[in-house]
Amino acid sequence: MAKTRWVRLVAGVFALSIVLAACSSDDGGDGGGTTGGGTTTGSTGGGGGDTITIEGFAFNPSTINVSGATEYTNTNKDSASHTFTTDDGSIDQEVGSGETVTVTIDVSANTGFHCRFHPQMTGTITVG
Repeated sequence: MAKTRWVRLVAGVFALSIVLAACSSDDGGDGGGTTGGGTTTGSTGGGGGDTITIEGFAFNPSTINVSGATEYTNTNKDSASHTFTTDDGSIDQEVGSGETVTVTIDVSANTGFHCRFHPQMTGTITVG
């Protein structure tokens, strides 16, 4: 009986640590925010004809095309916060769990984008 309780306790602690690791991020303590043209539109907002969905710790689509200043609506369907950050640093927009934000991408050369919290999340911006 004591062994069963011990196994349940260890399993519970393990599950809790996985959930906490998946949901935590170190954003430098500034609470996120906008740099370079991003605007928060609220948790049900829209705007712009082009959409990026953040789900499963990935951007979809992972390659986007812009021509001049182009608005993209980013919707986060994950339980963790993410960022839409261009590799050139012109945009650094936090997208909380369940939130939708719109950013205006205005770059003159191909570049990438990523999530500051989850470096495996990357994408490409193609100027056309």
